[in-house]
Amino acid sequence: MQRYVLRRALNMLPVLFGLTVAVFLVMRVIPGDAASAMLDESPTAAAKEELRRQLGLDRPLAEQYLTWVGGVLHGDLGTSFWTNRPVSGEIRRTAPVTIELALLASLAALVVALPIGILSAVKQDTVWDYLGRSVSIIALSVPSFWLGTLAVVLPAIWFKWVPPVTYQPLWEHPRQNLAQFWLPALVIGAGSSGAMMRMTRSALLEVLRQDYIRTARAKGLAPRSVILRHALKNAMVPVITMFGALVGGLLTGAVITETIFNLPGFGSLTINAISQRDYPQIQANVLMFGLVYTVINLLVDLSYAMLNPRIRYG
Repeated sequence: MQRYVLRRALNMLPVLFGLTVAVFLVMRVIPGDAASAMLDESPTAAAKEELRRQLGLDRPLAEQYLTWVGGVLHGDLGTSFWTNRPVSGEIRRTAPVTIELALLASLAALVVALPIGILSAVKQDTVWDYLGRSVSIIALSVPSFWLGTLAVVLPAIWFKWVPPVTYQPLWEHPRQNLAQFWLPALVIGAGSSGAMMRMTRSALLEVLRQDYIRTARAKGLAPRSVILRHALKNAMVPVITMFGALVGGLLTGAVITETIFNLPGFGSLTINAISQRDYPQIQANVLMFGLVYTVINLLVDLSYAMLNPRIRYG
């Protein structure tokens, strides 16, 4: 196990390296730059060139890249062009918002998807199956931004109620914090649960057709025991894979939902940095995206052995 984890950790390095090169070059080739965004609408050439010199954008691209990567290797992710503060501070400020939203939304998705998916598989080709599949199709079809807009607008029209718009930290004001987070978490969880419902249903149906399930039933085991103790555990391997991708995506920021509900999270930080051409902030955020995804994928792979004892890591 330790050798496998070490090998996977080493495999992350070229992925993260390629990601740093890609985001660095992309931000330099798109139209506009940070100097143009920071100056007035009609800056003079001299003012623009002076600002580019102050920001270090006049140096060769290779030198800029090596300077940034060298700082990253020493724990310095860079300094924001706009605030002149370390970008790591902005990440620490917004990360708790996105982490909380991601955990609550993932919990909501699991609570919705697993029972419906299991019921749909156990009651195959019955009215419960058709109803569960219809719910999953609706969840897949409805965009989260549209559902989030309805969740804000309709209660305001019908009940004169709007969700809180001022962020309150969980540890300081837990009630106000949860009052602001429960609705966006449900919106994201509902939208993310559709694919998990279908995956749970298809994976469980495949397992239920296996010989060892028929043997367990022939021994007289209770149907509940066959489903929960024998079938579901093996069926969860593909579901966990999809769940890991879901959590990874949410941890890197549910951009539109954070914007709709005025949540100062990681996604909103990234969108603002892109619009401002804040290169250090964008590069640090994308690097964090890649790190989160690779770590989540490693944890998902390690969970397979817990679900299926036949899986061994060399």
